[in-house]
Amino acid sequence: MDKLEDNFGAPQAAPSEQPSVRAYRIRAAWMRFANRARAVAPWFSLTVGVLSAWFVMGRGPAASGRVAIAIFGVWALILLQRWLASIPTPERVWVARLTYFARLSSLMATQSFLQMKLFFALPFFVKAADFSELGHDFFLLCLIALCGASLWDPLTERWLAGRRLAALLPATSSFVALTAVLPLLGLSTSLSLWVSACVGGGGAAFVMLLHTPRGERMRSGPHAALVALALPTALVFGAGRFVPAAPLRLAKIAFGSETQDHWISQPVARGGSAPEKLVCATAIASPLGVRDRLFHVWHKEGLLRARIELEVVGGRSDGYRTASRIPIGPREGGPFKCSVVTTSGQVLGGQTIRLRPREP
Repeated sequence: MDKLEDNFGAPQAAPSEQPSVRAYRIRAAWMRFANRARAVAPWFSLTVGVLSAWFVMGRGPAASGRVAIAIFGVWALILLQRWLASIPTPERVWVARLTYFARLSSLMATQSFLQMKLFFALPFFVKAADFSELGHDFFLLCLIALCGASLWDPLTERWLAGRRLAALLPATSSFVALTAVLPLLGLSTSLSLWVSACVGGGGAAFVMLLHTPRGERMRSGPHAALVALALPTALVFGAGRFVPAAPLRLAKIAFGSETQDHWISQPVARGGSAPEKLVCATAIASPLGVRDRLFHVWHKEGLLRARIELEVVGGRSDGYRTASRIPIGPREGGPFKCSVVTTSGQVLGGQTIRLRPREP
């Protein structure tokens, strides 16, 4: 009887505790896996972003549609993230988990769109840049830094959640992507630059107001207006010179005294005697043709010598050819620089030649 009580009368602790111990072990294993996955996730995102940017992403006119979707998709996703962030923590566990995964997936999609826009534009600007222009060097350094920031999940998440820096990545990425993609759709680089500046400035103001509490948005209105007008105002005062004229590119440049078939037939050697008329011939590479008004800007020893509007001629095999000439007086020598510039002040590139004075 005592044995029966021992077997049946007393509560058996071991069988009832086994499920809770097993559940605890499963939960502990899952938490270890989740912590490791969370630590590895930024490195995985970094690797995937770099590989897709350089080996998968297309950069021709056919890719412009995907980039346009990314440009407008970022703003929609930022709205979605703000709405998800405003939802109070649900009482039901499954609803809370669903909300968490929605926030995580929207952040991942936003980061993917940012990477697509930045890395689509980066090669165009690198090819179009004139590295002798300090403004182009500064612009490329900033763009490369933003590309790197978009690849690192914790930094991207912190920037998008911050009140002051939230607009930095989406507004800048929209500006550079539109500047590069609109000429592929038939617009001039000058008009593309202005449209991009308006969209980027307006997007920055929109994100700033979005991160402002509702009761303070009326007071933040003037500040948001200044942010929206910042980029267009900078262009009015010549900031376009800092932005390479992507996707245009200076393919070739040469100096001479005579031309034939729209190119130099009698070259002038560096250090040679200055001719009576110095000709600068340039070839402009462009995916869909040159739709801009281009100018040759001549400088002599740093001072403006001439600004000549160009006639674009020739075919696409070696670029669209342009040429201009300036007279050189007797006993006039020194460094002469010829640069190709758009109407908005964007510099495609240039070259300097130093000549000896010509005897009268």
